[in-house]
Amino acid sequence: MSTISSLGIGSGLDLSSLLDSLQTAEEARLTTVTDKQDSYNTKLTAYGTLKSALESFNEATTALTTRSTYTQKVASTHDAFTTDVGDDAVSGNYSISVSQLATAQSLASTSSFSSTTSLIGTSGSGNRQLSISVGSAEAVTIPLTDDQTTLSGLRDAINQADAGVTASIIQSGDSGYQLVITANSTGSDATMTLAVSGDDTLNALIGYNGSDTESSSGMVQTTAAQNALLTVNGISVERSSNTITDVPQGVTLTLNATTSSTQNLILRQSTTDSAKAVEDWVSAYNSLISTFNSLTQYTAVSAGEEQSDSNGALIDDSTLRTIQNQLKSQLISAQSNSSFQVINDSGVTLNKDGTLSVDESTLVKNLADNPTAVADFFIGDGSTTGLATKMVNLSSSYIDDDGMIANATDSINTILSKLSKKYDSVQRSIDSNIARYKSQFTQLDVLITSLNSTSDYLTQQFEAISKTSSSS
Repeated sequence: MSTISSLGIGSGLDLSSLLDSLQTAEEARLTTVTDKQDSYNTKLTAYGTLKSALESFNEATTALTTRSTYTQKVASTHDAFTTDVGDDAVSGNYSISVSQLATAQSLASTSSFSSTTSLIGTSGSGNRQLSISVGSAEAVTIPLTDDQTTLSGLRDAINQADAGVTASIIQSGDSGYQLVITANSTGSDATMTLAVSGDDTLNALIGYNGSDTESSSGMVQTTAAQNALLTVNGISVERSSNTITDVPQGVTLTLNATTSSTQNLILRQSTTDSAKAVEDWVSAYNSLISTFNSLTQYTAVSAGEEQSDSNGALIDDSTLRTIQNQLKSQLISAQSNSSFQVINDSGVTLNKDGTLSVDESTLVKNLADNPTAVADFFIGDGSTTGLATKMVNLSSSYIDDDGMIANATDSINTILSKLSKKYDSVQRSIDSNIARYKSQFTQLDVLITSLNSTSDYLTQQFEAISKTSSSS
């Protein structure tokens, strides 16, 4: 029996359309699965949005748990010195006068050399050594080859030895060069001595015993080693460096020049950074509230109508509701603080719609007049008390790798994995059913084609018999 290549071609029945209808009906079984997949994937995306908002809030809240946020001081500016103000600096006025800067000793060769690459030592001295000492530090000994007794060779050998000094070459005339050696440290104790053993010629050119400042040979002092001298509120201060870290307390002074008159350094409490930190926290909290509202938004519809597409993905979600309630509860709870107990006392107002707003004048006044109390309100003991500390603990428990949101998303991913397996199972069932229908329709088509062929044959036979009967 011949094979039918297209359904219905032999029988004349529209079996292809019937099979298409059956396939459409079968595939409707997948809709239930895909609808659930879409719903859970939408929830997964919503949890990602929620976590992102919580992370931003956690970061802004963490900034309020750092005590330096509230204790930062600022200093007046001066040309003669710059200031770096630490957390333990004390506000006040300080009279500062700088009479002398700390300097590093510098030596220059008395002789001027016509070339930087010509040997200036005794050629062939096999045990030649240069010894350099700075202050009370142990002397550094540098073996010198013949090639290292040129000006450039000496410079490089000294700089590579880490001897506490820096060597350089200065062109002092059209064809004259001098070796210059400068101590890396400032202060009167950082004086240098240089001595060459095994080469008297070289020693006579670059040796320095620490006392010869007018020598016609060897090295001569061009800059003396000296300490910085200044007065702070009339008290004399002497330091070996121009960077002074302990006067006044909590302030690092970097001296740039001497002063012709007393400079008035003013240290005062800064509210700029602390106020901004609080404002950033308020903004992050309001953004979080907006995220809550967006994810739980519901548009009412009449009975029988489809739900609005604008509805939030986490309506009545227990995880979001728990987070929202816990944060709100913490925000309105009283803190164990003698000056500020609730958020509205600090200069931040809790509004009826659940958002926060900043009363800037009150906040700045509190930060300026009583920064410690504001810090204590937000920080507490830094572990279990203080509004910001508690909120960081809460928000961290939501966004940590094993936190509440991770558990919720893990649960959804488990469901999605099951739905994916169910989808594959249903698809296999559909494919099997359609294959069976097609086989049955093919058999039906063949059968009807065969019956039609038999019918045509019998009809022809009956007609032939009838003609034969009529003619006889």
